[in-house]
Amino acid sequence: MVSKAIEKHGREAVAVTALSGSAAQILSGQTLHSLFGMDTRPLSREAWLRETLRRPEVCRRLSRLRVLFIDEVCTVPSSLFSRLGYVMRRVAPPHMQHLPFAGCQLVCAGDPLQVAPVKVTESSVDRMVFQCATWRDCFERAAGKVICLTGSHRQRDVEFQRVLDRLRWGRVGAAVIQKINATGTASISGSVTQLRIKKTSMQLINEERLAQIESPSVVFTATDEILTNDESLVETAVSSLRSSVDLTVVLKLNALVILTRKLGDTVPGSRGVVKRFICAGDQGGSTVTEVECDFDGKLVVVGRSRFSAYNSSGTELAFCEQLPILLGWAITVHRAQGFTLDAVQIDFQLDTWTTAGLVYTALSRVRSFSSQCVKGLRRDLIQVSRCSTAYYERQLAEDNIDPEEDGRPPIEL
Repeated sequence: MVSKAIEKHGREAVAVTALSGSAAQILSGQTLHSLFGMDTRPLSREAWLRETLRRPEVCRRLSRLRVLFIDEVCTVPSSLFSRLGYVMRRVAPPHMQHLPFAGCQLVCAGDPLQVAPVKVTESSVDRMVFQCATWRDCFERAAGKVICLTGSHRQRDVEFQRVLDRLRWGRVGAAVIQKINATGTASISGSVTQLRIKKTSMQLINEERLAQIESPSVVFTATDEILTNDESLVETAVSSLRSSVDLTVVLKLNALVILTRKLGDTVPGSRGVVKRFICAGDQGGSTVTEVECDFDGKLVVVGRSRFSAYNSSGTELAFCEQLPILLGWAITVHRAQGFTLDAVQIDFQLDTWTTAGLVYTALSRVRSFSSQCVKGLRRDLIQVSRCSTAYYERQLAEDNIDPEEDGRPPIEL
C-alpha cells in the first residue's frame, strides 16, 4: 500500500474512501488513540504493545485495517505517532511487519503552522509529528508523498483571509493588530463561543453561564481511588487525573456541553445540549446517574466513564469514574482546533501564556471579521514555530509552489 500525507493550507480537508466497515477508519489527530481503545498514557512503546495485545478485539480491528485517515495530524506529537506505527507493525502478520504502519494506507491532513501539540515546544524532548523517523518512513521516502493543498476552504472574506495569512506566517504589524482589536466593540447575535488559552479561565466562564440558567443544578461527584502504596506517586497520579477530568461536574437542563470521550458514533469534541437527567433504574429512582444530551439532533445517553492515571510501565496508579462531558460556552484554543464556529469572543488580556500558532488557530475558527470579538491582542503573543515554518516551506518548494503565491505575505515593517 502506498501512503500519502496531505498537508492542508486551506484549513479544511475532506478525505473520501470507497471502502467501508472495518477496512477503513477516519480519525482526528486528537482522538487517534481511540483506535487502540486506550487513552494517551505516558507509556513506552513496549508497554503500549502489551496493553494492545491484551485486547483481542483491538488486535483484530488493527489487522483488518487497510486505510487510515488522520485529520489534524499535526496535533499528534512525534512520540505518539511513533508508538502507534510500532504497535501497528507488531500486531500485523510477520510478512507485513517490515512495512510502515504494517502496509496500512495512511492519508493525513494537517497544518503545521497551527498550534502545536500540548507540551511540544522548540526545546522540548517530544517533537512535532513530521520530525520523527516514523513520519519519514511513511511520507518522505519511497512509501509515500506529501502534497501541499493551496487555497482557502473556510473563509470567503478576502480581507479577513489576508489578515489570517499574516497571523499564520507571523508577519504581522501594528496596523493588522489594530484592525483585529477593533472588533472588540462588535455586538454579535446568536451563538458565541468564548475561547481561552488556559483551562482555569475557561472554567470560570462556564460556571458563570451555568449560574444564569434558572433551573436546579445536578451534581455528579466522583472519588479518586488510589491503587498504589507508594506515597511519592500519589500526588503525580492525582494531578494526572485532574488534567483530564474534574471530581465534580455540575449540570442543568439546557446547559451547553462538549463530549470528551467517544460514545458510539458520537466523537469527542461534539457539542450538545442537556435535555434530560436519568435516575437510577430510570423508574422511581431518586439518584441521577446519567444525562441525555442532544448532539446535532441525535439524543445520546451519557453515563460515567473510567478515567485512569498510569506510570511509565503501564501500571494503573489511580482512577475515578465521571461523566465524560464539559460545559461548552467556553473552550480552550487547543480543544477548538479543527472546529468551525459561528462566532468567537476572545480577550487576550485575560491570559498571558502563549505558544506557536495559537493566535492564528483561535482567530481562524470563524469565517469573517463580523463573526469575532477580539480584545487585547499584542505582537508578542503572535508566535510561529521555526521548525514548522522550515518544514512547510521545504514542502512548498518540492511542489514548486512559491510561498508568496500560497499566502505568505511580505514582511511588514
